[in-house]
Amino acid sequence: MERPPNNNPNNNMDPPSPPETPSPDASPSSGQWSKILRNAAVVGAGTLLSRIVGLVRDQVTAYYFGASLAADAFFVAFRLPNLLRSLLAEGALTPAFVSTFTERLTKEGPASAAAFFRGAMTLLGLILLGVTLLGLWLAPEMILVLAPGFKDDPERFRLAILLARIVFPYIFFISLTALAMGALNSLGKFNIPALGPVLLNVAMILGAVVLSPRMEEPIVGLAIGALVGGIIQLAIQLPFLKKIGPFLGLSLDFRDPAIKKTLRLMAPAALGVAAYQISIFVNTQLASFLPYGSVSFLYYADRLAQFPLGVFTLALSTAVLPALAKVKAEGRMAEFETVYRSSLGLQFFITLPAMVGLMVMGEALVALLFERGQFGPDHTLATAQALWAYVLGLPFLSGTSLAARAFFSLSDTKTPAKIAAISLGLGLILAMILLWPLKHVGLALASSLASMINFIWLNQALAKRQGYKFRALVKEIGLSSWWAILMGLILWPLYYRPELAFLGRLGQVAIGLILGTGIYFSLAYLFKSPHLEAVRSRLRRRSKRSKT
Repeated sequence: MERPPNNNPNNNMDPPSPPETPSPDASPSSGQWSKILRNAAVVGAGTLLSRIVGLVRDQVTAYYFGASLAADAFFVAFRLPNLLRSLLAEGALTPAFVSTFTERLTKEGPASAAAFFRGAMTLLGLILLGVTLLGLWLAPEMILVLAPGFKDDPERFRLAILLARIVFPYIFFISLTALAMGALNSLGKFNIPALGPVLLNVAMILGAVVLSPRMEEPIVGLAIGALVGGIIQLAIQLPFLKKIGPFLGLSLDFRDPAIKKTLRLMAPAALGVAAYQISIFVNTQLASFLPYGSVSFLYYADRLAQFPLGVFTLALSTAVLPALAKVKAEGRMAEFETVYRSSLGLQFFITLPAMVGLMVMGEALVALLFERGQFGPDHTLATAQALWAYVLGLPFLSGTSLAARAFFSLSDTKTPAKIAAISLGLGLILAMILLWPLKHVGLALASSLASMINFIWLNQALAKRQGYKFRALVKEIGLSSWWAILMGLILWPLYYRPELAFLGRLGQVAIGLILGTGIYFSLAYLFKSPHLEAVRSRLRRRSKRSKT
């Protein structure tokens, strides 16, 4: 592929790589890969903290509301702004904006990039204001679309409408937050954006514990906490943007070519990144026809499945997108392949053992985290069954997220959107087939199978476009799979032998985590995994810097 010349006089990066396709064993430059790993570690640490606090939030929710009518109503009401967040903020806006912003920053400098940001922020704010007002007005219709089964239960329907009107403005604040986070990430600032979701979870915990007991409808306290959390997330980003440069302020110059390009990329980008969230939306719709608790079982299971996905996949994808966009803007396409392939291999290296571990420890983990208060043993089993089905798609969902962002960095959002649309259609067919024999578990399984189809197809399209093959990557994934399977076989007796029940849930989970991690990484060390070595090298460099 012919590459444009590097016209940036201030660029101090290495000269463009030669046009030949790299060998399968090629790897990114040590400086580039170290930077990606460092940024991913920052995002991962913040996300890990957020997920831990999020688990506490879910424990509090399960304790006070269990899998009740009120819990179902809240999860449906909060699903809508979360879906729009996935579509508008994380799905459409962030990938489209980051690739365009990075290109403007690389070629024209910070002042031009700041002007683009102000215009984009103003236009987005106006659009979101209209969307928010429309959502408040059409709340009953939205609940009918989101959970049509609720119409046969007047009390559940009424409560869902009330909660939807409280939490819907969350989309206004979280979408503006996503734009600010995208700019900060492109400027190399990852720490503050990564901590934002922690504050959302803290606000929801306080809403449930402090406000709910004082409310006529206790679940309303949780909804208020969600809205306040969205406001706080935006508020903490703005001072850091102001400190960096002239990023804050209004601008009505909507004719900026960068704004037009971002808008052009946004619509297909939403579908390309948020396909899984759309399938969760469909699951909620279908689960509304099932018995009480089905929506809640899927919610709790998805939250646990999202834990490793959020910590590792989101972290790496967030760090890789600006790096790929910069490499593409500078015309270094040989390095583009190696950065992407190494990142994808690392994602599978992490998510495969997470998948196996969650399958083996699923029931014990659900019981440990949620089985108290209004959440009983039957709820534990039903949630664990959904978790087993969801985690089957974990590695593929992780890989899909990265592959879609690779396309976005190439300013191609249509290809992942087309593939995602077809995968979603196939997933819907599978959901309808599996719904009645497997109930809520069938819905989770259909989502996993759709993620698998999406991943395979997307990577085939990317390989064909760039003219390379992933033979070495397939070999690496195969090795990681065998190590994860062996780990699972060793852990299996710990959870399915009655005589070991004396360990208790906490003991089972703790021993499983320590033993499983030790087995998997020992095998990776023994067989000289390049991904383990990359992480170890990064840790060694960080240790040396801390000592100097």
